[in-house]
Amino acid sequence: MAEKIPDGLELSREWHETADSRAELLRHLKELVPRIFCLKTELGTEDEEELVQNRLIYPLECFLFGEHPQEGLQKLQGSASSQLCGRVFKEGETVYSCRDCAIDPTCVLCMDCFQDSVHKSHRYKMHASSGGGFCDCGDVEAWKIGPYCSQHDPGTSTAMVTDDCALEPMLYERAERLFRVLLRYVTDFLVWEEHFELPSELQSRMKENAYYCVLYNDEHHSYDHVIYTLQRSVSCDHNEAHTHTALIDKEGRRAVKRDTLQSCQQAKDLIRSNSEHISLQPLRVEILHAAVMAHQTFALRLGSWFQKIIGYSAGFRQAFCQVALEPSADTDTPCLISRLMLHDARMYKGARKIVHELIFCSMLMETDFKRLFAIEFTKHYKQLQKDFIHDDHERSISITALSVQIFTVPTLARHLIEEGNVIKVIVDTVMALLHEHLDDNNRFFFLGYNSDKFSRIQVIFHDLRYILISKPSLWTDELRKEFFEGFMTFLGLLKCMQGMEEVKRQFGQHIAVEPEWEAGFSLQIQLRHILAMFQDWCCSDDEILLLTFKECHKALMQCTNQPFRREASDYYMCKHILHVRPYKVSQEPVSIHLPISRLLAGLYVILCRTGVIERLPDPESYDFSQLAELPLRCVVLAAQVSAEMWRRNGLSLVSQVYYYQDVKCRDEMYDKDVLMLQIAASKMEPNHFLMLILLRFELFDFFNGTNSGKDQDELVHLNRLIEEMLYLLIVIVALRPPVPPAFCRDFASVVRLLCCDIIIHILRRVLQRAAEEKSTHWTEAMIQRVLHLIGQALQEEKSQLEDSSVEEVTFDFSLKACSSEHGKSVFLLLSKIKAVPSLEAQKDMIKWLLQMFEMVKCLREKSSPAASVSMETAKPEESVQDKEKAERKRKAEAAKLHRQKIMAQMSAMQKNFIESNKMLYDNMPESGLQGEPVTSSESSASNPREVCVAIGPHRGPTPADREVLTCILCQEEQEVTTQAAAMVLTACVQRSTVLTQCRGRIPAAQTQEGTSYPLFMPPELALGTHTSSCGHVMHATCWQKYFEAVQNTTRNRLHAELIFDLENGEYLCPLCKSLCNTVVPLIPLEQLTFNYENAELIGQHLTLPRWIQVFGARANGLKSLSPENENSPDDDKGFGGENQTDCRAILSYGVQEPRRFSQSITDMIAVCATTVYRVGLQTGPNEQCPRVPIMTWNTCAFTIQAIENILQEEDKPLFGSLQNRQLAGLKAIVQFAATQRIKSSQAVIQKHFVDMLGVLLPAMSRKNTPSVVEVDFFHLLVGLVLSVPSLYQEETVDLLPSAVSSAYNHLYILHLVIMAHMLQVLFTSTDFPAVVGDSDAQEAKAAAEWYSTVSHLTKRPMGDMSGSAVAERVKRGIEPFLRCAALFFNCLTGVRPPEELFTTAVSSLQLEPLCSYLALPSNLFQLFQDHRETVAPLLQRWSESPVVTKALKGKLQTVRYPRRRNRLIDLPDDYSALLNQASHFQCPKSMDDERKHPTLCLCCGTMLCSLSSCCLSQVDGEDVGACTAHAATCGAGVGMFLRIRECEIVLRASKTRGSTYPAPYLDDYGETDPHLVRGNPLHLCPERYRKLKQLWQQHCILEEIARSLEVVNVMFAFEWQML
Repeated sequence: MAEKIPDGLELSREWHETADSRAELLRHLKELVPRIFCLKTELGTEDEEELVQNRLIYPLECFLFGEHPQEGLQKLQGSASSQLCGRVFKEGETVYSCRDCAIDPTCVLCMDCFQDSVHKSHRYKMHASSGGGFCDCGDVEAWKIGPYCSQHDPGTSTAMVTDDCALEPMLYERAERLFRVLLRYVTDFLVWEEHFELPSELQSRMKENAYYCVLYNDEHHSYDHVIYTLQRSVSCDHNEAHTHTALIDKEGRRAVKRDTLQSCQQAKDLIRSNSEHISLQPLRVEILHAAVMAHQTFALRLGSWFQKIIGYSAGFRQAFCQVALEPSADTDTPCLISRLMLHDARMYKGARKIVHELIFCSMLMETDFKRLFAIEFTKHYKQLQKDFIHDDHERSISITALSVQIFTVPTLARHLIEEGNVIKVIVDTVMALLHEHLDDNNRFFFLGYNSDKFSRIQVIFHDLRYILISKPSLWTDELRKEFFEGFMTFLGLLKCMQGMEEVKRQFGQHIAVEPEWEAGFSLQIQLRHILAMFQDWCCSDDEILLLTFKECHKALMQCTNQPFRREASDYYMCKHILHVRPYKVSQEPVSIHLPISRLLAGLYVILCRTGVIERLPDPESYDFSQLAELPLRCVVLAAQVSAEMWRRNGLSLVSQVYYYQDVKCRDEMYDKDVLMLQIAASKMEPNHFLMLILLRFELFDFFNGTNSGKDQDELVHLNRLIEEMLYLLIVIVALRPPVPPAFCRDFASVVRLLCCDIIIHILRRVLQRAAEEKSTHWTEAMIQRVLHLIGQALQEEKSQLEDSSVEEVTFDFSLKACSSEHGKSVFLLLSKIKAVPSLEAQKDMIKWLLQMFEMVKCLREKSSPAASVSMETAKPEESVQDKEKAERKRKAEAAKLHRQKIMAQMSAMQKNFIESNKMLYDNMPESGLQGEPVTSSESSASNPREVCVAIGPHRGPTPADREVLTCILCQEEQEVTTQAAAMVLTACVQRSTVLTQCRGRIPAAQTQEGTSYPLFMPPELALGTHTSSCGHVMHATCWQKYFEAVQNTTRNRLHAELIFDLENGEYLCPLCKSLCNTVVPLIPLEQLTFNYENAELIGQHLTLPRWIQVFGARANGLKSLSPENENSPDDDKGFGGENQTDCRAILSYGVQEPRRFSQSITDMIAVCATTVYRVGLQTGPNEQCPRVPIMTWNTCAFTIQAIENILQEEDKPLFGSLQNRQLAGLKAIVQFAATQRIKSSQAVIQKHFVDMLGVLLPAMSRKNTPSVVEVDFFHLLVGLVLSVPSLYQEETVDLLPSAVSSAYNHLYILHLVIMAHMLQVLFTSTDFPAVVGDSDAQEAKAAAEWYSTVSHLTKRPMGDMSGSAVAERVKRGIEPFLRCAALFFNCLTGVRPPEELFTTAVSSLQLEPLCSYLALPSNLFQLFQDHRETVAPLLQRWSESPVVTKALKGKLQTVRYPRRRNRLIDLPDDYSALLNQASHFQCPKSMDDERKHPTLCLCCGTMLCSLSSCCLSQVDGEDVGACTAHAATCGAGVGMFLRIRECEIVLRASKTRGSTYPAPYLDDYGETDPHLVRGNPLHLCPERYRKLKQLWQQHCILEEIARSLEVVNVMFAFEWQML
């Protein structure tokens, strides 16, 4: 008997009526949850969801609404949402911040809100979210202006009504009752740690022996490790293990086995043991009873249900928050939300996500409850951070990541400081976590620290930054009190850093073990912004500023680090006495970490800037020499390291000094040390300050003249220290803008350093060494810095004299510098060193200083500078100047002669190089270089009377130019001849869909020979074989040796297969490093003697009907048709009765002996043909395959079509636009295709010819011969022209058609092909242009007649159309074919084209010169009239084809002519539009909301889900990503994709090869922004996108990938196939 399912409404009424509704609800869950989630046979997702919805969720919703849920929801309409957007960001989702309006950088908008906000026109920033945050749209505290988008603006009709819509009291009461029960249920099971037992109120009487072996996610084991372990432990295949692993990574855990307890225990042991073999830490695996698993699963389901219910109404949200935050009856038990937070680190990933999303959509959306939640969060902050430190999951899925949503809200931050003293809480948390790193002196010592744990601790400093982001505009007493307490706690942290990790100079032996230093500097980098923020807060309140300065000074005085070890002594210099304790940085411990000293310096500057320094009590009590002591030691340490005095201390100290002065740290380290020295300089007596500087630099004895002789190393150290000391003085005095303004009042006395006795002594001592001692005792840098100091002093004195009277100016540098009281004056020494030869570079500076002395002297004497210069000093000066001028002139002349000699040598070397490497310069048009090889008729002067006709009896002559080329490998020259050793061009053969008209459909070559692809190329050009060449020439033997060497040397290279595939013959061009996979042999043009008279005579007999008759007879005579396709006698008679014609009649019109080729050339032809066949058909090499010649013809035709497409796209002339290298490559390909028949069976080629001719002559067609709308006629033309010589082959004699015969063969084949193609254009046309202006009446008449004839033959009126419209439509459709034919015959015959084709752009009218060159009438319809009798039956057969009939009825999709020019897709100008498109992208194979990588195919515009397991598919039996699979069908393996969220192009060349390329989007500074690191607005750069398009159209993607991988050292191969 089936179980009766109680109605949800009835159940809800029973629960309402019972006294203890909680017990009834739990009883219902106890019965149903295990029965739904613990079935022995797993239900499908849909079936399980249906059961959950009907049996569990529906009764709960009925209880909530007191009626049917749908009826209850209708009553709630209008109270759905808050003004806050609240969209929770997933990892990788693009978010936006406004640089103009955001209160701080953490204020962000989601894509939809940004697009509808005012900030779109501001200076915005975009970046990828790390996950866990939410949209701040609607938060008035986050934005200066424009807090709402148009969707959330309360003033617009689209905005939803907010919290004013309260629930009915009864509904609110039911919501509270239900939420209280269910949220406690959810909380209990998410924190439940008993694996085998349930809570007493949920235990059933019968306990089933059903358990789950559950595997949990961790961050220690890779995907492959877990898959391997599962395969070995629970007997699952690879796909099942992969599915388990993916779900474990996504949800955090997964049941991998359901069985008895014993069986699950065995699986657990196996998993742990197998995982330990791979990693030292085993996988976490637990055994859970099935009932426990069921209730935990339903608890998660309820979490999602809560989010849905909360979204219905603000009242539901408030009820939920009330329940979640209400205190527990047990005072020792925290509220429900606190229990969940405190257990967060022990929950698995899926449970964490549910809890975090619940918090986001509830408490963080309600202002009052957000404040209460923030208080709870702060209360448990220390414990939460401790749990996070020991957690192995990323912070983005930790509850601690919510701090950014709380601490960055200004009002909340103030409240938490005042009520919860959050600054103290955060700093105390850091101190507690770092306590283990304190030494006996209460200073940090990070030897042996755990880097992962330490990096997690550093994250806590982000919270301190968040709290301090917005300084208060109004201070309260409570705020002052709590902030000051927090500052004191922070000062305690700094005290532990002050003087930490001291170093002492190593003598004798090098240090054995490098000391740890990274941790200390990491801490310093984290504190960099926090220190600035604290100072900013202090600046906003005078009382706080005074308190913090005094406490900071007090803390600095209490630090006992780095004490003096001896009593104070007196030091004498220049009659000045300094009483100070001795200390030598080179001998005693010193630390580079002085955060308190530097904070004090920053606060002192603020005191001066705000004027509060006037209120500083007892300023004379501060000992500034003591304050300057520690910063001075740091500066000296850096100087001594620069002087290489600490080399034995290893690289750790060098690294510390580097970061000390680097931009990352210098603002709070080096700059603050200099600032403290400036403070001391402004307060100390200047002579005493300079004496202190000399003492700490250990230069006091040197400048006192008491130092003993030094060895060479010590002299080097001494000179370097003097340089550093002088530089420090420059910085102290001149750390101002380039034109130094006056110091502020409190620092005005710093300039006294420049005129005190000690500085004069220092300057004199240094200049004296330069003037009197050997060069090893001084350096030019030392002199340069002395001169700079003198210049600063003179400039300062000049400024003061100009601003004040002489009597008021106490700055007397010039007087002391000119005084010779203590020996030679500075002025005289300057004059003396001017003549020192090694100071030539400083002479201009010295001259300027001497002039400045005179100027200052004049200012003191109030006279003109010119009058003060005495004749005695002027004359010597003039003579010295004359000598200097003469010397400079002599040196200039010598330098000029030397340059001329060098240039002559370089010119000779250049000419020699050019002569030896001629092919390198072929691509330089009009270069005028001597020795450049002439390889084409275009480069030679044209004869005015030269015939410019490529085919037919009037064809022009082939140029008789010799071609002498130089091998790029051996540098030897050789003429290209048929009997010489082969010379080859590097080439790359690749499959291409650049010209396709049906993107995504790749034709497959049938195994049966005959009328299938590749013999007949479809008009869609769905897949072609393209051959390109960089144009560099080698001997075939040289290339073979090079290729063998590449194979031998590259096999051991790391990831060499990513650059080129050796197994498939790939290599890099030795010269330009282009990717190549074959070589094309160079075959010279055949020098033909053309007899025009003979041609005229033959033309009288060999008419088109006769030609058809002769070739039909030849085909029958050679028995090239198979028996099943023999023609009927009637058909034969219809074409002149070929059976009556001698099959050898074809030979009577002229034959000749074939050209003979060397074995080397023959071998290279085979090599190239085999590569084209192998690559084009993606099959194994087979020289004997009948399709080899077909593929050579096809690649010739397709390459020409691709080149014509490029010329058309770039609007360039058909001839003269290609670079010489490109033209040489194209001619080589055509000549190779024409000559390849010598390596194939002539019978096979004859058969191909007859099969192809069957398209044009239906009497010769086979059963499956395609109709005129099913072939590409240019491929057909190339195939027929290149295969027709095979019909002249006799059994015993090798014959070829004569020049005249070939001319007629080409002419008649072209005529037939053009007439068929014109019909094809007509059949596929659906629109005819309206002709404006005059048109050729004769042409229009012929077109109208032809159109009428075709309409009659098709027995289907094709519409009333004027002859002019028909003619115009057909000419437009056929012109691309004519351009391709002109290129083909030019490369085949070498006949020069008309001048119009060199100058006229492709887009201009070219029909007449093209027809002239191809021996066609300018009125193409004349062909049908000239050959009316012959063509009439052909037209009939062509038009009566069933396929044509089907196409005309619209039942067959056909290609219109001219074909569509393929381009890359159009991209929007603003990159945010692409990001918006990506944000709405839904993966077609996945319904989850995990991070996706939307990737755009630039060839077709398809949006793909890349790098995701959901979209894996199989290609050739191998799993590949979506982009790789798409490239296989869209681009024949080649693809160009834009990864939208990463803002970078990905180029794909095969399943295993690819590379990145800059996106065509630039910011306002003209720079790209990969991965949106800077986040500036980006706009499309048309020029860059044009280059990308050229890269694709010119088939250079493979080459670009190879080049990029060649220059990058690939250490870890990227799995491109998974893209």
